Amino acid sequence: MKELTQAEINYVCGGFNLIGAATGFVEFVANSGLGFDCFVATSGLAFAEMVVNGGLAFGSFVVGASNWQTFVTTGANNWNGFVETAGNSWSHFVNNAASDWNTFLDKANA
Repeated sequence: MKELTQAEINYVCGGFNLIGAATGFVEFVANSGLGFDCFVATSGLAFAEMVVNGGLAFGSFVVGASNWQTFVTTGANNWNGFVETAGNSWSHFVNNAASDWNTFLDKANA
């Protein structure tokens, strides 16, 4: 039985690097998991801040410390802040995941 050289193995595999693919995929999954966790935490915190600030603004309206327009404006500003934070966090996650996927493809290619 003939022992194959690295070049022959690459030829038989069609340019596929099994070790590179395995390590690259594990890195992709781990990095994407961490990135998604960061997205969830960042968006969750922004959502919680929006709810708290909205509650405080409503309380201020109820006790007469502010008017309805101030409450509505505060709510709109809180919502816009949440959407911007969550959107930026999602874009960051997607960009990093795409980069990690390309790294996986590079490692899988012999």
